[in-house]
Amino acid sequence: MSAHSPTDALTLRDRFLRAIPPERHFHRLFDHLPGILFFAKDTEGRLLAANRALLRLYGYQREEEFWGVTDFELLPRSLAEKFRQDDLKVIETGEPMLQIVELFMNPQGIPGWFLTNKLPVFAITGDVIGVMGTIQNYDEIQREIESPDAGLSPALKLIGSHFNREISIPELAERCDLSVRQFERKFKQHLKTTPQQFIIKTRVYAACDDLRRTRKSLASIATSMGFYDQAAFTRLFRKHMGMTPMQYRRQFR
Repeated sequence: MSAHSPTDALTLRDRFLRAIPPERHFHRLFDHLPGILFFAKDTEGRLLAANRALLRLYGYQREEEFWGVTDFELLPRSLAEKFRQDDLKVIETGEPMLQIVELFMNPQGIPGWFLTNKLPVFAITGDVIGVMGTIQNYDEIQREIESPDAGLSPALKLIGSHFNREISIPELAERCDLSVRQFERKFKQHLKTTPQQFIIKTRVYAACDDLRRTRKSLASIATSMGFYDQAAFTRLFRKHMGMTPMQYRRQFR
């Protein structure tokens, strides 16, 4: 048991933190954590801290050129608006948003799965002055989830090979020897999203490849990826990628 009182411990902590120069703050640790992107923004959405991996993702060599940039200068507008809405929610409530599974794309338009955590940044006064967070490559996390110990591997393999057809939740649950309720709870616990949303995002992810690499019509891609029709494809693609399929094709083909 510590010999220090809670007050003494806080004093020690505050003294320790005040002694650290700003340029040597703890966020520098994220420069050395593989697969982790770190950022911090003010209430206006301007990026004011980031690790080297995030700078490289957006093609910046020098940090000073990055400071003050917003998501609207880095991403498609609809996607930037979605991220801004999440930031504002954290700022307004003072509550974190954790383990958000989403599709994110690099400047070349290649999408990837990412797990995002956003937390409020508090000033000494107690006011929220911004948002900080991490973005982690979800493909690496998923490899761990697909291990036999997680128990979801049969369902994930079925989704991976047959995402473009109708897959029922009972069918997925049966593959894992679970009831539907147990399966949905376990899926949400490990993958931070529902099975239905995971299937939709997998279809969108695959559609990006067709849009970049082929001349197939949007209607053909919609059908081949398992969407009900082109309208549903366009609506869901825009929701997750921040632009319509046609806009995506024109920009990244």
